[in-house]
Formats: sequence, C-alpha cells, structure tokens
Amino acid sequence: MPYVSPKTLASAAGVSESSIKRWCDQGVIATEKTAGGHRRITLASATEYLRKMGRSVAPQLIGLPLRSHEASSATSDMSQQFLNAIVLGDEEACRQIIFQSHLTGESASRIFDEIITPAFRCIGTGWECDEVEIYQERRACGTCLRIIGEWQQRIPSSPANAPLAIGGSVESDPYSLPTAMVETVLQQLGWRSKSLGSRLPFETLIAAVRDLKPDLLWLSVSHLDDEQQFLDGYRSFYQAIDGIVPIVIGGRALTEHVRQRIHYTCFCDNLQHLESFTNTLVRSHRQRLSRRALTPINVSTVPKKARRKETRNDSTKDH
Repeated sequence: MPYVSPKTLASAAGVSESSIKRWCDQGVIATEKTAGGHRRITLASATEYLRKMGRSVAPQLIGLPLRSHEASSATSDMSQQFLNAIVLGDEEACRQIIFQSHLTGESASRIFDEIITPAFRCIGTGWECDEVEIYQERRACGTCLRIIGEWQQRIPSSPANAPLAIGGSVESDPYSLPTAMVETVLQQLGWRSKSLGSRLPFETLIAAVRDLKPDLLWLSVSHLDDEQQFLDGYRSFYQAIDGIVPIVIGGRALTEHVRQRIHYTCFCDNLQHLESFTNTLVRSHRQRLSRRALTPINVSTVPKKARRKETRNDSTKDH
C-alpha cells in the first residue's frame, strides 16, 4: 500500500509539518506507525484529509492531478468538459475533472449524477445518431473504469463491522460502469461494498446472498434481451431471498411497466437517491451495534440447565 510522509502531506496542503504530525497524533489524520515509530499516512488518508479540510494547494505531490486554473467549477460546465475530454480520449483531463471535484468535497453520488452520467448519456445519443464511433464509446467506458478504480483506492477502507453491500448487473446486462459507480458511492458512505461484476445469473446472486450474508443487495439493469425471461428469473430470485436482505434496483431498462411486475425494497432513479436510502440503513445498522454493545447479559434469563452445564464445563477446564 502506498504511503506519504507528514512532510509531503504538509507541502501538499500548504501547512507546517509539525501541524500534520500533531493532527496525526490526535487522530485527525488516520496514521500508521513503523516499528521505528515513524508516522506513515496512506494515500487514502492523505486524500481524505485534503478533501475534508478543503486543502488542495499542491495535490500533485500525493499523486493527484493538478487542474488548470481556467477550468470551470460549475457542474454543468464540468460535465461538458468531461464529455469533450472523454470522447477525445484525453484521460488525464478526465482525471483532473473528477479528482478536482472530489477534493473540493463533492459527493461521489453527485459527481456521477451530474458530471459523468450526463456525459455518457450524450455519448449514447451520439452513438445512435452516428456522431460517435463505437470505439470512442468503448474507450470512454475503459477510461472511466480506470479512473473509478484509482478513485476507490483514495477512499479510506471501512471498518470490519461496517455494513456489507454486494451487487452487480443481471445476466443479460454487459455494462460494468453503473455497478462500479454504485460500489464507489457506497464505499464513500462507509459501506464495505463489493461489485460482483456484470452478466450475473440469478442463481449465482442467490448463492452470493447465502454465502456472504450482506446487509444490502443492489442490481443494475441497463439492458434486457428478453423482458419476460428477466421477469420469470427475477420472480424465482425474489422468492429465494425475500426477507433476507433489502434489494435496491436501478437502471434504464427498468421501465415503469417492468417495475410494476416485480418486488423490491427501493428503486433509485439516480445515485443521490441511493445515497439517501442507504444512509437510513447505515443509521439503523449503527443503532443495532450500539444497542448490542450496551445491552448487558442478564444471567437470570439463561435457562438453569444451560447455566449448570456451563458451570460444569468451567470446572472441568480447571482440572
């Protein structure tokens, strides 16, 4: 895992090294220490500090792109700039736009909804009208997936007791970009999120729920080859996991006609809707953990037979 020194982060943020060290020791900046006692700051922690404090004096010092001063900060303008850059295959310009938005405190859901998604919607329209070549659309998807992968490395890892979310696209859907976006949004919100990929049969989704026991399952449905086949498969899938895990669905192929014929916990038109819904689940999860930690064990509620057996086992261990 790559690290930066307090001195490097201080230079990037435009503050003193002693201030960075003090904030590390106070827990403001997540820090690890070597066997020799030296502070080590992960790139994710360094990026999160710059983001939360609104400091991005020299982000290139920690491997982030330095955006040109001429670029606009309005999301509508940034979406157009992102569209121009990604159609031309200018990956560095795309990185600059996304990471600048991230560093200035924009949520992942808003970056996706207001910058990236509108650009890809225009690409799709241009493709249908023969204004964008197929290779440009494929290249744009690859570029965006690489940037998202790098972005995920810059988001701090969630604790082991954080809620788990899994998901992907259904069997007839080859698109991996929407599910990568969902994974990133949930990761930034503090979930342990894991995309299982694209073209997932319902049978393997059932197996994943059974094996991984997630707190949330998401399904992206951007394309359907056969609507009736999807509906039949989904019904069997829902019957198998009904009541086990909340199901969040989304995607342009889920028309009103399709949604009326299936059951789910929540349908999200966009990723900001997903953020609002999952925030309520996170609060409930934290409250459960808090109650579990604060609830004392009442010995009087344990059956006497079980208490006698436990006492015998303890006495046996002593001998």
